[in-house]
Amino acid sequence: MKIYNIGKTIKGIFIERPNRYLAKIKVNNEIENVHVHDPGRLHELLYINNEVLIKKANNSKRKTKYDLIAAKKENEYVLVNSMYHRYIAEKILKEKYKDLKAEVKYNNSRIDFLADNKIWIEIKGCTLSKNDVALFPDAPTNRGLKHLSELIELKNMGYETHVYFLIFSNAKFFSPNWETDPEFSKKLIEAKNTGVKIHPLLFSYKNDIIYFEKEIDLIE
Repeated sequence: MKIYNIGKTIKGIFIERPNRYLAKIKVNNEIENVHVHDPGRLHELLYINNEVLIKKANNSKRKTKYDLIAAKKENEYVLVNSMYHRYIAEKILKEKYKDLKAEVKYNNSRIDFLADNKIWIEIKGCTLSKNDVALFPDAPTNRGLKHLSELIELKNMGYETHVYFLIFSNAKFFSPNWETDPEFSKKLIEAKNTGVKIHPLLFSYKNDIIYFEKEIDLIE
């Protein structure tokens, strides 16, 4: 199922990531400063001499002329730009719900979506996979832990609650990343056992288009 057309990208070679939001990419024998719109560590994707895809930014006044879009892994490209997560999630959720509100306040947080005024939904992007298993997170996430606690609380109040993991690296199964973040992993299983519904959705990136492939199984 076709989900989203990213638009024309340019191939480049990853050189380094000086900070969380900036990468240096070699394009046509020149080094460009490229904006990184993903909080993950991405060590398995952003390493020296790996092939990446970048896209020219619409805003000409920006300090960086390009956005990092995807990075190569074996025979595929993996989306590494979380800016698109909302568009992808909206396309999927609008097929299921009539009314969809984004960034809805709950206590001191904002939950990604409230559907039909009664269903709370959180979205997480996943780029890491090993041995056919997608793993989230790739770095400890206090924010993610907080969101799970809030969904458990909402579930106990009688609401329907969901977590959608948007998986962009090919995998047959999904698992919380126990080694990297045992607290989040434990909380995810607690959420599942409380009745929060977990949806690991697999996507692919081909010719600058994102496709939905299927929902895969959660393993604990």
